[in-house]
Amino acid sequence: MTNDIKIGKPQQIGPLEVWPLMWDGLSMAPYKTPPFSNGLKFEEYDDGNGPRVSCIEVQNLGDEAFLIPSGWIVGAELLQVRSFNNAEFIPAGQAVLADVSCVEKGRWSSGVNRADGGRAPISVIAAGWDFDGTSGSWRLNRENRQSRVWSQVSRQESRSGTRNTNSLEQIMREDASTDLNLSRIQSEVSSRVRFQDGQNGALVSYEGEPVVMEFFSNAGSLQAVLKETLNSLAFDVDQFGFRPMAKSHAEAFVRESGTESLHMLSEDDWAILMAGGNPQIDTKATLDTQERIMHLTAINRSHRILMEV
Repeated sequence: MTNDIKIGKPQQIGPLEVWPLMWDGLSMAPYKTPPFSNGLKFEEYDDGNGPRVSCIEVQNLGDEAFLIPSGWIVGAELLQVRSFNNAEFIPAGQAVLADVSCVEKGRWSSGVNRADGGRAPISVIAAGWDFDGTSGSWRLNRENRQSRVWSQVSRQESRSGTRNTNSLEQIMREDASTDLNLSRIQSEVSSRVRFQDGQNGALVSYEGEPVVMEFFSNAGSLQAVLKETLNSLAFDVDQFGFRPMAKSHAEAFVRESGTESLHMLSEDDWAILMAGGNPQIDTKATLDTQERIMHLTAINRSHRILMEV
């Protein structure tokens, strides 16, 4: 047990290792998570000066709150496919302006894409953030975030040669059906991922080192999102041999992720965005209005696959 977080016995999924985590005392607020329902509507936001690449409006037309994790890809009828920079909490019957990045370079025109494109690879999610020593947290670099995201999308695009698309969603869909290594990992994700009683979090390691830790106060949401997260992690895997992680490394990562020393980034009437961690670990959390955690992610910025993003 570390920081009141219990660590269970890990499970191997291809070259990845999944450590089940249990954390009591999180938020009791109800919410849904992707896949998207028809109750969510995505539109370009126009403040009078035309739509902006970095912002879209998300309307929740349903009767349940929705939490969209960072890195989720949305297409719908937007002028280009985007991914969410942060987790976004959208109360029932409300609309929010979401901070996003383009993951479809070259198109700015009408079209229809899948509303729910799954989760972006961790290299795309992590691109364009820099550690701010003053605040002690990782901050979005708005001057070059978009170009750094495009660099990572281009890297994914180049995996199998010339493409007819610059859309990350389409690239991932194509490669999942044609790349043998990806297909093997995603097949294991589909058939072998197990969940323990009370599990509301997971720590995923690769090459014997932590990559990402994530919690949802709603355990059912973890089950819905974790498989998509593992599927997207497969796109950053380039060594397919399995290397287990020592439990001491898992315990150290949990302990050093700063879950007990979060500070506020922003606040609205429905949720509070918090941050923590250190120069090696990027921790973000969404809290309810009672200041209890609904969702938390911690990314190991020092992992080899994220060193160049």
